[in-house]
Amino acid sequence: MWRRRVRVHGTVIFEGKPLEEGFIALLPVDGIGPTTGGPIKDGKYDLTGESRATTGEKIVRIVGTRKTGRKIPAGTPPGAMTDEWAPCVPAQYNDQSTLRVPITAGKDNLHDFDLKPNATKR
Repeated sequence: MWRRRVRVHGTVIFEGKPLEEGFIALLPVDGIGPTTGGPIKDGKYDLTGESRATTGEKIVRIVGTRKTGRKIPAGTPPGAMTDEWAPCVPAQYNDQSTLRVPITAGKDNLHDFDLKPNATKR
């Protein structure tokens, strides 16, 4: 039996600034139901439509990138350059995440995250 899906949205701050680019995923702690997720842009995410989350406790995984300040070859046309992006969010928030949030039925769920370089709490 599938649980009801609801909208989940909020902000992601890393080292005191909105996370430029990234992805947030919500995985069921009990292993029952689908994983969902969506993009983070300028520190904001909004899981709506098919990206809505099922209710219950979720493991939160956040992957983030930011501009390095360098330019790299873009590929086409020859000689074109683009901004270089590099991963910036520590594994404690993605592959080794201990972040948990409850997703509640009957309402939009707002979850903001203030990520620190060496902390594991939201």
